[in-house]
Amino acid sequence: MDNALAILKQEPLSVRCQNLTELLPTLPIRQLHMYLPQLLSNIFGYDSTPGWRLSSLHSNFHPTDFKAIRAFLKPNGGCLFKALQCLESDNSSHFLFPFNALPPNSVALLNDRAVPSLYRMFVNVDIESKELSMTAYHYYFMYFTYFLIHPPPGVVWPASLADVLYTQLVEDYLHFFLPPGNSIPNFGAAHPINRFVPNTYSLSQAFAEIMFEMWLNQRGNDTNKVVLSIDQHQSRSLIPWRMDSYDHNNKDLQVRIIRMLVKHTHRFVYTPHLVKDRYTEDITNYISSSFQSNTYQFLNYHFATWPLISSFRGLLETWLSYIQPWRYTSIVPGPLTDSNISEWQNFIRDNLPAYCNLLDRCLRRMSHSLICSGKNVTLLSRVLKIYSAPPLLRTICELERGNTHNIVNVFTEGEAAQELLDKLSGEIMHLEKQLSKSTPSVGQSAAASGLFGWISEGLWSQPDQQDAQQKTVDALRSSVSQLQTMFYISPNMETTSTCPSEQSGPDYVTDALHRRRLTPQGRERMVAGTLKRDLKDVTAECNPALRPICSYENPHLVRYLYKLSLSLSGKVARQLRVVHGSKGPIQSVLKPLVVQVKEDVSEEGALLLNLRPVASYRFIFYSALIFLLSYMSGINPLLIFTYLGLALAACAFASSIVTSS
Repeated sequence: MDNALAILKQEPLSVRCQNLTELLPTLPIRQLHMYLPQLLSNIFGYDSTPGWRLSSLHSNFHPTDFKAIRAFLKPNGGCLFKALQCLESDNSSHFLFPFNALPPNSVALLNDRAVPSLYRMFVNVDIESKELSMTAYHYYFMYFTYFLIHPPPGVVWPASLADVLYTQLVEDYLHFFLPPGNSIPNFGAAHPINRFVPNTYSLSQAFAEIMFEMWLNQRGNDTNKVVLSIDQHQSRSLIPWRMDSYDHNNKDLQVRIIRMLVKHTHRFVYTPHLVKDRYTEDITNYISSSFQSNTYQFLNYHFATWPLISSFRGLLETWLSYIQPWRYTSIVPGPLTDSNISEWQNFIRDNLPAYCNLLDRCLRRMSHSLICSGKNVTLLSRVLKIYSAPPLLRTICELERGNTHNIVNVFTEGEAAQELLDKLSGEIMHLEKQLSKSTPSVGQSAAASGLFGWISEGLWSQPDQQDAQQKTVDALRSSVSQLQTMFYISPNMETTSTCPSEQSGPDYVTDALHRRRLTPQGRERMVAGTLKRDLKDVTAECNPALRPICSYENPHLVRYLYKLSLSLSGKVARQLRVVHGSKGPIQSVLKPLVVQVKEDVSEEGALLLNLRPVASYRFIFYSALIFLLSYMSGINPLLIFTYLGLALAACAFASSIVTSS
């Protein structure tokens, strides 16, 4: 056993895989059972080591380690899967997985002793110890899927996932366990695999269910640490997937892999299989039903909670892939036509909320975002192009009229489309007004002639920007035309007859809880850039500590300062409560250093140190400038910062006294 543990510390990884390939077949079942948790913890990096770098190994830059690990972990003939099969043959081999490492809504059901069907099928549930007892295969699948939703500290996903080892392993497992058109692998000939599922002989169903559970069933926010037992003498911590805005860079990459799962599941479910038996049909129907319910819940949750940032594009692409299974199921994929619409009517009927409710959310989101951005216009055009296809549009409208249960009548009511149409029309007029102002007249063109005119034109003119604005206007006009055709509506001339900056009306209103909020008029003026002041006390709808990172902030410094704030706030929690709850000049000076973290503005929340202003590029620039000037003048920079801090504190103290009096 000591030799086995020593192998886990060997470098390079290719040598480690070779030695494990020689060692694992020689271990008795009992030692293999004790060794597997430590091996998986080492592979995925949960034993305070970098792990096997599944998220960073690239086939072009690390070919030796890449090939060795992929061969070691491959499902068909890989050394690890052979070891898992040996453990499956021993009925006494089982492994513990904690409740709290599962999706939060499943944790709530398990704590209430309402065991979801998934866990009744392939694991034993111990309600008292709050652990799941499962077989070796399921234990590995849990580790593998958990790595995507919460990688260990220090793991950073690359910008491109195409040739990363983890992505390649996902594709290997999908093609092996869910082969499109081919027969499902039979593991039950020699060893009774998956004994918790009666009358089955394959892990395909369990593998798919674990992916749907761990990757798609993410609709809560639980950040408590939990302990996963490895053996009697060792443990490690797992943290469920956090849903805060600082994880959106990683979540964007996670959504790409989920989109790959969506497309592959479509291929598996809807491609005719060469072997047609009862088991294949049953498992296909079961996976299809579970896949549809989990995917819609995943998309619906994130459509409602994803901030107004560019990474939303990945989620929108995943949605468009889900509602277009005909693109991935035939030998020659193609668009939906009148000749094949009858084949997909059942799918559209079963997934009508994904077509109607999510379209309603998408249109409302576009009406509240910076729609004049070229990227947003492109996304909107893609959505409208798909929905404007006559067979799909006609089918959705017919089903919408006859089915009102949990369905937003996005086409028959047209409220979201009308709101977006008015916004688009206003943006068109606003952009056209800008273009007319930026177009030089004849006299200006003549005055700009000559050497100095040529230099100034080369330095200051922006023909590319004007061309981009004109393309945006053309795309907006095309979107308006599509919306009018699809929803049989026209722009509201009362709201689009003037530019947003010229409209009249209040910029904000006060609700029943005495919170000031922007009105649609104020939002329009904010987007147009004409409203920048006098709204400091408007209540933010998002958590102030977790608002999206702005362009004037350093992303890495924001994340580091947030973690530092979490660690420091626990040590000075009592002092923070005193500052936040007391009144007086000193407390008024210190209050900007305290931020209240809460999920709802009407509820109390935790108090954190507000270190985020330090991450702004303006603060960094002035700090570097002060250090440079102090270095050149020979003055201690700490002395300068001390004087500046005292001066600012004195000004704030005097201002608070005047305000209170």
